[in-house]
Amino acid sequence: MSDSISDNAASLNRAFSALEQADFNKVLQMALQAGDKGPEALSWKILKALALSLLKRPLEALPEYEALCAAQPQNAAHWSNLGNCLCELERETEALEPLQKALVLGATDPALHFGLARAYAVVGPLELARRHIVTAIERAPHDAEFHLFKLRVLQAMDLWTEAKACADYLQSIALDDGQRADFGYLLFRGQWYEQAIEQFAAGSTDPDLKQDCDIGLVMTYERTNRITLAKEIQGRLHEDAMQKNPKLLDNYFQMQAKMAMREKDFAGAKDYFERVLHKPHNDPSLKLGLEFEYAAVLDKCKQPDAVMQVMQKAHAQRRALVSKNHPALRDNTEAFAVLDQVMPTWNPACQGSDEHRDPVFVVGFPRSGTTLLEQLLDAHPDLVSFDEQPFLQHIVRRLTANGSHVFDCIQNLTQQQWREQRSEYFHEVALVAPDKKAQRAVDKNPLNMVRLPTLQNFFPQSKVILAIRHPCDVVLSCYMQHFRAPAFALTFETIESTAQMYDRVFRHWYQNAEQLKLPVLEWKYEDLVADTEGRARALFEFLELPWHEELLAFTERAKNKGAIKTPSYTQVVEQVNARSVGRWQAYEKYFTPEAMRYLEPWLERFGYL
Repeated sequence: MSDSISDNAASLNRAFSALEQADFNKVLQMALQAGDKGPEALSWKILKALALSLLKRPLEALPEYEALCAAQPQNAAHWSNLGNCLCELERETEALEPLQKALVLGATDPALHFGLARAYAVVGPLELARRHIVTAIERAPHDAEFHLFKLRVLQAMDLWTEAKACADYLQSIALDDGQRADFGYLLFRGQWYEQAIEQFAAGSTDPDLKQDCDIGLVMTYERTNRITLAKEIQGRLHEDAMQKNPKLLDNYFQMQAKMAMREKDFAGAKDYFERVLHKPHNDPSLKLGLEFEYAAVLDKCKQPDAVMQVMQKAHAQRRALVSKNHPALRDNTEAFAVLDQVMPTWNPACQGSDEHRDPVFVVGFPRSGTTLLEQLLDAHPDLVSFDEQPFLQHIVRRLTANGSHVFDCIQNLTQQQWREQRSEYFHEVALVAPDKKAQRAVDKNPLNMVRLPTLQNFFPQSKVILAIRHPCDVVLSCYMQHFRAPAFALTFETIESTAQMYDRVFRHWYQNAEQLKLPVLEWKYEDLVADTEGRARALFEFLELPWHEELLAFTERAKNKGAIKTPSYTQVVEQVNARSVGRWQAYEKYFTPEAMRYLEPWLERFGYL
């Protein structure tokens, strides 16, 4: 009897040693040989469950953990392991109960908090997911998987400054091949495309991971207008090789859909999107993005009724996500409260000279052709643009950090404070355009048109270009666009709410423009389409810049720039065309009388009636 006990103890010791050495197959084999009899049966069951989990076989591990919880219901580790196993099976809603039970029983290990973070990331609210992943990292600061998940949560919460800091940290530590692929996709989602390419390009010796990295490269090259490179890699990827990996296959279908759109194979893109969307998705934000892309494909296929069905569903999903993840944001009233206020008079202290030349500001309602206009301006050798940046918004945030209203802050500015804020603004410009100090900056951010007092007072020598496009085309485009900002999710929830915001923004602009002492050019998208050279010449004449014939090749220049971080990244690298002019007419029946009441004054004012 003692020899038997001694042998069993020795076997357990060998199994635990194999576990420490990461020989999980050996642990599993030993546990299966030991069976479920004898005094060490429970220990062997624990080892079996752990080995199956570590071998990425959660479906087999699940009944083992369930049996352990039944056998030792006061053991917090069993409940924690059960919850994490359910998370691996993408059953996060079910996982929450055992994880919470483990917490009540006193578990404090980082794996428990990681599991709770994963569960709350799906169930909501995201703030709880964030708290638990931060706790997990505090207790295991060097676990790369935890940092990757933190990045995922921060992105879902639209906390992009924190997300960038997290991404920068991840770039400084060692990742395994699987983590590197996951990181690449998170970088892609964050629009940090060059960093994403670095991760994907590292590849892997594992065939599935290598293919996933190649898929990521294709999508990143497509997103940065490097189509030749994208096609080269696309040609060596084949669906047959991915049939056994559902996640890989889904990524492949998304890649094929995006590339089909580039080839204007809209029927093919539609088929690929449908192959992805018919499956259940555990990441609601990812699924939502796919719904918006699918609607864009249906639009290209000339199926407006199908488009609106998908959009109504997508907006309902987005509303639900905002309610779950941003419970304090019940509507967009606070976010756009400035629209109800009249700007103060100009502060005489906001003048003087320094080494900086005031920018050219490009403003307008979103989807009004501001990106196309920016690319035209950027083609001039005396100008430099730097994609959409929140630099003007940063001034507002710095001024109001103590809780004061921005208008009060501007009215009470000293000239020294004015100089300091300008200096910080141009410092930020220099960081994104370090080699372009001699050129005049083009600050393109559509909704800077609601920051008139800041613009007027800090840059009194600037010029402003107001982009205008048919209001109905603008409203439809905004309604169909998947904007990341949660306030925009509420603003553009319906055609009517979008039209209402359009009306509010332009009323704000014209009510305040009387005090705007800056030269403003109203620049219509349709005029550029009808007479590209004539309108381009008029634009540079307004800016008092010399004309160059090569400016008409601005779309080729845009194509060579790579990343353009706005929804128009595919359109602005094509020759100017009329495809988007009058698109709203196919959807005219969805523009209710109430929506048109908001838009008709602007249709008349801008000459569209």
